[in-house]
Amino acid sequence: MEPVWGTLPVVAERGQALIEAIVATAIATILVGAVLAGLVAANAHFGPDPAREALDSALAREMSIARNIVKYQGTTLAPATVATSVPLPNGSPLPATLELQSTPLPGGGMQITITAAATWNNTAENRSLITTLLAPAPLPGSSIALPGLAPAPTGAP
Repeated sequence: MEPVWGTLPVVAERGQALIEAIVATAIATILVGAVLAGLVAANAHFGPDPAREALDSALAREMSIARNIVKYQGTTLAPATVATSVPLPNGSPLPATLELQSTPLPGGGMQITITAAATWNNTAENRSLITTLLAPAPLPGSSIALPGLAPAPTGAP
């Protein structure tokens, strides 16, 4: 085959493709490393917060107790603030403050608010949980007379 007039033949140096492959692999590795480092940092920043989870667990536990106290007619809750500690997943206690507030509602219901506050890693964590009980249940063993209903006559066929 005769060369075309005015063009130079392409001659590649031996090993040039290997060097290009190594450089391309190094660039791809650096990019993947940067992306993974960003993902790990984002997971640490936006991932689960042990203090928040511990406070939420304490709120759920205390709300369950408060609901059981006020589920019957005639019971009330006095406002209270308690300094306590809540367990963190790593086992060390987190000093926290729990505050209970209750608001009577028309019709005999009640709104209960429990707030937990703590400082962890120089960051203030404040969490609250609110529940509303619309109609308290009658006391166990009490009889309920429904309004508007008369007792059935006795002796009538």
